[in-house]
Amino acid sequence: MKLVNVNRPVYRYNPVDQLMNDFFNNNHFADRLEQRELGFSPKTNLVESDDKIVLELLVPGFEKDQIKLSVENNVLTVKSNLEEQNEKSDELKYSRVEFEKQNFEKSFKLSDKLDQEKINADFKNGILTITLAKKEEAIPVKRQIEIA
Repeated sequence: MKLVNVNRPVYRYNPVDQLMNDFFNNNHFADRLEQRELGFSPKTNLVESDDKIVLELLVPGFEKDQIKLSVENNVLTVKSNLEEQNEKSDELKYSRVEFEKQNFEKSFKLSDKLDQEKINADFKNGILTITLAKKEEAIPVKRQIEIA
């Protein structure tokens, strides 16, 4: 009989290991809360073209006025501002709760090649699209060269 080694994928986050670490190390849990590892963070797509960078954040269930954008010290911050959610009525008995909206804050370090005055945002169907224009000197020059 021959044993065969199987290459298993390496997981960065093993929930069982993390649960055990949190259970036996109380300080570690508080550190993870402070580092915002346990909070909600919207999934993000980043698309780059020659003249712009587009960020797409998935924030379903939020309204446009519940999300705030700010730029300070070359850092773009996207932050939600949920007021206290409606108190769940005593009349309603939830048999299952699988999701809820949570406040979040996500920051992006901006390059010097981006024009901070030309940042546009659009919100449609639960997707926040932020367009960051590149400065003119950062746009690569493309031209055809004739062969003599």
